[in-house]
Amino acid sequence: MDREIELSTSVSLRVRYSEVDRMGLLYHVNYLEYFELARSEWIRRFWLPYKEIEDRGYALVVLEAHIRFIRPAYYDDGLTVTATISDWGRSRIKFNYNIHRAGEGELICTGSTSHCFINSKTGRVIRMPDGLKEKLDGIESADRI
Repeated sequence: MDREIELSTSVSLRVRYSEVDRMGLLYHVNYLEYFELARSEWIRRFWLPYKEIEDRGYALVVLEAHIRFIRPAYYDDGLTVTATISDWGRSRIKFNYNIHRAGEGELICTGSTSHCFINSKTGRVIRMPDGLKEKLDGIESADRI
């Protein structure tokens, strides 16, 4: 069940020469790196810097990643990558992503990643840390009013 909330973060970037393949297209694996940039910024903006999360003994591991390619991106294209939370539970969280070509606003890619929280020392799955869970549950409750 997706319960997307209006907490999104966007990052702007430019496709670097080192990120394109021989055909001049953004190499497919780099889309996941772009997702990570937007997700990291989301986490920093709405929770904590990832370094601080790690210092507290938490890690957020990827369980699933999905990408839907709509249009190609090319060297030197300006892109905007947006990350939004779409679902969460006791120990998991799901992000949705859209990548648009800057200026034109043309949608070139969509995707999602699902994650779980683990104790970074033991590797065991843990509950979502309280600060984040309370924030997400509070926002969802406010959206329903």
